[in-house]
Amino acid sequence: MATQNCSDRFPFVCIRDNLVLVKENKTWREALDHCRALNSPYNANNRFELVSVQPEDHDNVMNKVKDGDTEEVWAGLRFLAGHWVWVNGASMVYSHLPPCPSVEQGCGVLSKNGTGRVEITDCTEKRNFLCYSLY
Repeated sequence: MATQNCSDRFPFVCIRDNLVLVKENKTWREALDHCRALNSPYNANNRFELVSVQPEDHDNVMNKVKDGDTEEVWAGLRFLAGHWVWVNGASMVYSHLPPCPSVEQGCGVLSKNGTGRVEITDCTEKRNFLCYSLY
């Protein structure tokens, strides 16, 4: 594979969108498994996860959420062992989530008609979901 000189200029910009909206209705666990089973057309070593939303990615993620067939889409947020955690290990920056939700309210969603904040709901409900590539 040849390398390019960083000072070379080209008349185009390549952007690889790393977000994949899956318009299939699945439970949170089924959605997680689906994302992890996806293969990247760009890189055989690439992996996918349910989306983990950080402030710098929020607008791009919400633009994808709006294209969903369900009012909410699954995000990679789960309440485990007394803590809210993103499946990719990213820091939790959403302080509005309850510190001890009911058993039924242990998974994160993004609402296309809501405030744009991460919300919580029953993990066994079925909805669209958003995967993203890790690389």
